[in-house]
Order: sequence, then structure tokens, then C-alpha cells
Amino acid sequence: MFDYDSFAKWVDGVLQQEFPENTVAVNFNLYEEQNENEYSVQIIGAENFDEEDWACYETFTTGENLYVWVEDGGWEKALRTAVSNLQRYLDSGKYSSVLKKYDGVGIGFVDGDIEIIYKR
Repeated sequence: MFDYDSFAKWVDGVLQQEFPENTVAVNFNLYEEQNENEYSVQIIGAENFDEEDWACYETFTTGENLYVWVEDGGWEKALRTAVSNLQRYLDSGKYSSVLKKYDGVGIGFVDGDIEIIYKR
């Protein structure tokens, strides 16, 4: 189950770090894990931001430092859950102002479309 407080703590830990100066956008990469109904999210910084493949130009990544959760109902439900929790973080998270200094914040499965959650 997705736990917002654990997610926010994880995001806080990532955003305490300085991203490279050439970072202009942040994406939350979603993955389907090998265990059934298990999903994970990774944060990357990107040096490019547009409506297409901007998240391919990484300046920073959390690598194997992932937030992992179990979600019944398939990848579409997992995506909706992740989007709503990221939106909540952007609205009231401790370091939401750090995210909002970038040109854009997106989220999506690495093999799918990116949903832009915030655009400056």
C-alpha cells in the first residue's frame, strides 16, 4: 500500500541534496517490479524539458534508492496513486518549493508517457 508519509520522507531525503546546475526538470520514473503488484519510483533530474523525451537526458538519478509499494488493481491504478501522491507533495511537501524551481515536474512509467504534473 502506498504510504504518503513514507513517500514524503523519501522525497525529502532526495531533495535535501543539491542537483547538478544543468538540471532544468525533474521526473519521477515508475517501474513495475518482478513481484506481483509491486511498483517503485525513482527520481531523476533532466537537463532538457519539452513535451517529448526530455527525461532521457539525466543529470541526476536516485539509482537503486527507490520508493517501493504494493498496489492491487494493475499499473493504471498504480499510476493514479503515484500521481495523486506526487501532486499532494507538490501542494504541501516540505521541499515542494525545491521542485517548483524547475521548469517542469513529471511522472510516468519508464516505457510509457510522461504526465506533466507541474510546469513553470
